[in-house]
Amino acid sequence: MTIELLCPAGALANLKAAVASGADAIYFGMPKFSARNYAKNFNKEYLTKLIQICKSNNVKTYLTMNTLIKNSEIQDFFKQLKFAYLSGIDAVIIQDPSLIKIIKKQFPELKVHMSTQTGILNSFHANLFSDSNRINLARELSENQIKEIRKKFNKEIEIFVHGALCISISGSCLFSSFIGGRSGNRGMCSQPCRKIYNKNYYLSTKELCLIKEINNIKKLNINSIKIEGRMRTPYYVAVTTSIYKQALNNPKFKITKEVLEKLNSAYSREFTKGKFKEENVFNRKNSQGITNTQITEYKVKTKEIIINRKCNLNLPEISNKKNNDKKLLVRVYNKRDAIQADKNGADIIYLDLFDENFLEIKNSITKPLYAVTPRIMFDSDIEDIINKINKLKPAGLVAGNLGILKLNLKIPIHLDYNCNCFNDYSLSYFENLNAFPIISPELSIKELTEFKNKNFAVLVHGKIRLMTLAHELEKNKIKDEKGFEFIINKIKNGCEILNKKEIGFFNKSKNLLNSDITNFYIDTDKNVGNIVKIYRNILDGKTIDVSDIKNNYVLGWSKEGVLDFENN
Repeated sequence: MTIELLCPAGALANLKAAVASGADAIYFGMPKFSARNYAKNFNKEYLTKLIQICKSNNVKTYLTMNTLIKNSEIQDFFKQLKFAYLSGIDAVIIQDPSLIKIIKKQFPELKVHMSTQTGILNSFHANLFSDSNRINLARELSENQIKEIRKKFNKEIEIFVHGALCISISGSCLFSSFIGGRSGNRGMCSQPCRKIYNKNYYLSTKELCLIKEINNIKKLNINSIKIEGRMRTPYYVAVTTSIYKQALNNPKFKITKEVLEKLNSAYSREFTKGKFKEENVFNRKNSQGITNTQITEYKVKTKEIIINRKCNLNLPEISNKKNNDKKLLVRVYNKRDAIQADKNGADIIYLDLFDENFLEIKNSITKPLYAVTPRIMFDSDIEDIINKINKLKPAGLVAGNLGILKLNLKIPIHLDYNCNCFNDYSLSYFENLNAFPIISPELSIKELTEFKNKNFAVLVHGKIRLMTLAHELEKNKIKDEKGFEFIINKIKNGCEILNKKEIGFFNKSKNLLNSDITNFYIDTDKNVGNIVKIYRNILDGKTIDVSDIKNNYVLGWSKEGVLDFENN
């Protein structure tokens, strides 16, 4: 089978470099909704040139619209996509799975690809997106894990083979938006992972480079290999495209010292094979790579192209929906806190599925106990997870990985906020899968009150999981150069990074209640009984004096949310 080479086009010069150097397909962004919002990207005029160049050279065009979308932006999202569709693009790359069927219906000639932002780590998650044409797998998968997904998923698969790595699983990083409103989930990442912590570049990664693994990749039966780099130079695009094209097409291609030096000259922070071969990804000495700014004019042929497409955009309506139940959902970490939560007004209690005292705690409380399943879940974990659920018989589950929705478990499922429920369409999508979401914390209180459907929970108090990493870091505290502290905890299959100060809405939660948002989520191991009692009283309509403790907490995204595209 022929493997497609998919290359980045962050600007017109980069596009020409990719096409001239052998790209089979290019991916690019427009002014909004792209996960590289700070690339130059393509306005309407330049999109016409892009289509002409690519169609003239038999190169496919994939538009990245792979960010989370606010309710207020849905109309603009589809207007931009309509223009691109009528211009002749071949596929759109998205993050929000609720849009798959809508796009397919509105734009029948357009293929839908699921972005790496969806964080697909297992075949169950992959098959949740079986209505799409292609998925891009998470960069945290090994060669064998990719093989396992390939066996069980019959649509197209794409993987990254070269370029920058995120230290967090894509789509599960709130770090940049928390410290400044620039959401990585919306293409505006300020790259806090490239900053100094504990006097070195503690979270900075090397560059992915799988050129030495190209023959093994050919055996995986995947459909496309992808080069990262829409923010890079035309020279970088030309070099990486040319070398990977030769490696794909020529069975006798040798990975010589000169080849590696040329790749390194284009851009490098030191290379790694990453999780593909379980290599170390950290580069703590230097977070900035070497950029080659060599200027070359890349010539491509062009001819007149005529596109004949029609589209009458007609988006589905969202119904208003209230939730009359006032429920307090509380995540705990030990028996004492579970009992305190139970006594002081929790309606449902969450506890880690793998807590050794799960059954004892379940039998010690009167409220339903839901099991929190791992955010990082590989195919090899599924049997163990199902066995645990069958043995412990929790009243429900909290899913941090959408693969849980394909296990057909027949018990209530709540979705952790890293599942990125961000608008009314995604809320409706999850409802149809019988899943109840904790809404994304990146939305402001005002934005939450504007939802038509109010059937979701809001994180009003507690831990803020800024990053989820499929890498081994020891439990630790790290401090940035401004003195802000963050906590590293070990979790199943990796670790997580949390802000030292917890979030605390307190009486500001009344703004939610006044708009019929009546499900509150608490996630804390500090003063649990008192905190639960406070929010129980607030849910019951009381104003509570918290002047003595509220300064120990932060308000997170509650006031401003994350930046809009027009304000970046």
